[in-house]
Amino acid sequence: MKVLVFSPHPDDAEVLMGGTIAKYTQNGHEVLIIVVTVPNHGDKREKESEKSAAILGAGLSILDINPHELAFNRKTVEIFDDVIKNFPPDVIYTSWLHDSHQDHISVCEATIAAARKNRCSLYMYEQALPSGFTPYAFRAQVFVDISDTIETKIKSVLAHQSQVQNFTEQWIQGIKARATYTGFQINVQYAEAFEVVKEIKQI
Repeated sequence: MKVLVFSPHPDDAEVLMGGTIAKYTQNGHEVLIIVVTVPNHGDKREKESEKSAAILGAGLSILDINPHELAFNRKTVEIFDDVIKNFPPDVIYTSWLHDSHQDHISVCEATIAAARKNRCSLYMYEQALPSGFTPYAFRAQVFVDISDTIETKIKSVLAHQSQVQNFTEQWIQGIKARATYTGFQINVQYAEAFEVVKEIKQI
């Protein structure tokens, strides 16, 4: 199986679905993380992303779209179209449509448009951590037990040392706390949750 993960910035994929990525790769599936834009400290954050992807066993491609030009428009959708053409996925993950960060919203909208041919399933992961408030509620519909990959997830996040320094150890605690809460919802130790945009099953 080929799994494509659109990550608006370095660290988003790891923070929001690193445990699921690790489960995919440990089970022999091919995962490609697409980092859409690097808003600051480019070289440093790109190296952190490379280290983090290696920890998860995933491939990595950095589009490096100028953050001031990133928007839901024809240009961005065409770039995403090329990604999907070059790495035809069975499933795509992207950011949440109602995230409070404009980059996450633009990436989600462009992903939905690029996946318009309905050849693969499409899921959205939860809102970024840390994040601003939004008047919408994330509707968890698909849960993945990551109890056996939580430590790999945390290691992949810790690879982003620039962000650990920025957000402090409380960031790591918050990430693990969300996984604990989500796990409690389905009676496991740790879990990650997703919203379904479309799910295509072969029966």
